[in-house]
Amino acid sequence: MPDYDALGGLVQEFVNRVSHTQGKTLAVLSDASVTLQQVLLLRRLASSSKSTPSELAEQMHMSLPAVSQMVERLFQLELVSRYESPEDRRKKQLTVTSRGHALLKHIAAARTADYAAGLASLSPAVRRALARVLEDALREL
Repeated sequence: MPDYDALGGLVQEFVNRVSHTQGKTLAVLSDASVTLQQVLLLRRLASSSKSTPSELAEQMHMSLPAVSQMVERLFQLELVSRYESPEDRRKKQLTVTSRGHALLKHIAAARTADYAAGLASLSPAVRRALARVLEDALREL
């Protein structure tokens, strides 16, 4: 039986060594005045059919007040929009704005550049092998 804890530790150590080597991602977050948690919420909202603050709080295992504060900040930055639920006017539905989607794309590009720089010291053979393994894993996920 595979040791999933050991594999998880290896993945964590790998990511720690190759991420943020150039600081591009952190610079984008700083320039946009958003925190990592706010970006995670924004990404979750962009990829999920769950769109109320309470649904997001449940998904992210966070308190509703914490999520509401993050949503308010993202709303002020014009990264999310809020509207009344058609089924229940007391509930607020959330969507990512075009500005929010643009920020997510900018963050993704910065992360890609940071990871590419972190992997640059690997030999070409190891990079090819790693790419094959990651492609296989992503297909199964």
